[in-house]
Amino acid sequence: MKRYETFDHTADIGVRVFGRTVEEVFVNAAYALFDQLTDLTQVGDGAVQEISVEGSDQEDLLIRWLGELLFLCQSRGYLFKNFSILSLDSNSLKALARGEIFDPSRHRFKTEIKGVTYHQVEVRQKDRGWEGRVVFDV
Repeated sequence: MKRYETFDHTADIGVRVFGRTVEEVFVNAAYALFDQLTDLTQVGDGAVQEISVEGSDQEDLLIRWLGELLFLCQSRGYLFKNFSILSLDSNSLKALARGEIFDPSRHRFKTEIKGVTYHQVEVRQKDRGWEGRVVFDV
């Protein structure tokens, strides 16, 4: 099963993510965010951050999760590439994000992502697993 695919969206990047479980959708959405930002083959995974977010439902939780990861990238220079969900229910998520601090001698940004939008956000169980949908503001 592929992790994610992009879809056309005016002036933004739309991402459809896939997973066998809802947890895998959250992991793959985070991976898609950083895969759009930089070349993940150049990112190590020695730094670990525990992240906790709360939301009103799964869609809100997905946006808050991705928003927190983007905040850590923009404010503290983290580039993450591996994610582990420790706990997830309809209103809260606790996870580990592994990566490293941006190093201009090794890392390049491919795309500037300004934010994660609520436009067309979706987290749904499908016949063959789960699917999520999110739009990144570029």
